[in-house]
Amino acid sequence: MMKVCIFVIFYIFSSIVYVSAKENKIDNITAIVNDQIILNSDVNQILFLLQKEGKDFRIPWKNNFLKEKIIQKLIIKSLILQEANRMNITVTKEQVNTVIKNICLKKNISVEDLKKNILLHNLNNHFTYDNYIKNIENSLKIKMMQDYEMHKRINISEEEVNVIFKELIRNNKKFQKINLSYVLIPSSQKYSDKKFNNQKILAEKIVTKLKKGYDFEHVYKKFKNKKDFLVKKMFWMHFPDVQKVFSNKLNISEKGQILGPILGNKGFYILKVNDIHNKENIVTDFYIQHCLVKPSAVLTNSESKKHIFNIYEKIKKGVYTFDYAVRNLSHDFYSSKKNGDLGWISKELFDVDLNKKLLYLNKNEISRPIHSRFGWHIIKLINKREVDQFYKFKRKEAYNILLEKKMILEKNNWIKDLKNISYINIIR
Repeated sequence: MMKVCIFVIFYIFSSIVYVSAKENKIDNITAIVNDQIILNSDVNQILFLLQKEGKDFRIPWKNNFLKEKIIQKLIIKSLILQEANRMNITVTKEQVNTVIKNICLKKNISVEDLKKNILLHNLNNHFTYDNYIKNIENSLKIKMMQDYEMHKRINISEEEVNVIFKELIRNNKKFQKINLSYVLIPSSQKYSDKKFNNQKILAEKIVTKLKKGYDFEHVYKKFKNKKDFLVKKMFWMHFPDVQKVFSNKLNISEKGQILGPILGNKGFYILKVNDIHNKENIVTDFYIQHCLVKPSAVLTNSESKKHIFNIYEKIKKGVYTFDYAVRNLSHDFYSSKKNGDLGWISKELFDVDLNKKLLYLNKNEISRPIHSRFGWHIIKLINKREVDQFYKFKRKEAYNILLEKKMILEKNNWIKDLKNISYINIIR
């Protein structure tokens, strides 16, 4: 009798599960990560989003390659979120709202429109706006946790930067702008061998003539109105872009240089270097002293302006010197102890109007009162110089190259460490 009862209960339970399974497919557990689970629906959600974006993966589906990749990503995400929770990392509503506002600005829509779009496009898979917000919160947590861990793990020394820096400065051409003209003699893989060779021979003959002194202007005019032939005159490109478009083996060394023929996708290019410009990284630095009057809780902007003009008039009349005004009347107490000396200042730190006024000052000349975001200044120009920022850019580039390499390495090491101390079970 007992066996019969057990059988009946089992039969009823099995029937209920079978019926409910038909109506609502069971959401299986895909992986266990410590005390958290990853569901099959989590994986399918990402697959759905990727397919909806229309991405062409060209991946061997029979090996479930993409699914395995998603599972591994979800495991890493779970590990980092668990670590973030352990460290009590929290995300504020303001941070989430800032992300939402930026998303809406990029899409040029309102927050309400964003909500409607999320609900409209996810009717069948029960993805709500709350899910969307939760994903943003998790992403911010992961970012904060990664930033904290990378800051702790990564150290970049000056010696390491110098090694990369020295490699980078060998090729100053990367910062040059090149003025070019070209003639394109069309060619294609569809052409017969004979026609292709004829176009090549024609290009080589033109280059030979040009290198012997024939005027490029005549070649330009000759091919300008010919069908299928393309010409372009006097255009500027950065050197790396020239290499990308035409050939990475190009060596541009002087004005008037003839290059080619260069075989591209459309045919044979013949180039002429009209000019080489390397002044774009030159900036003006100013060595200055200043007397500053700035607005405050007790001094309005108009009162500050009146006060600084009063100081200026008294300096001009010889009532007191500029140095006296700096020591006794300047609101920049730090620099006033050094006679208002600010040292060499790049124009990048100043407003545009202030830069223009400084450029027209002579050495040891005192400016009329100038307004900036800091307040009202009387500036004395001690000296000015032109500085090539090439080396500054290159040093920054060297640092960023090292940072990127170390971030990849240390992130991988960190994930390995998290996996080694965690329980992970992928359920096949």
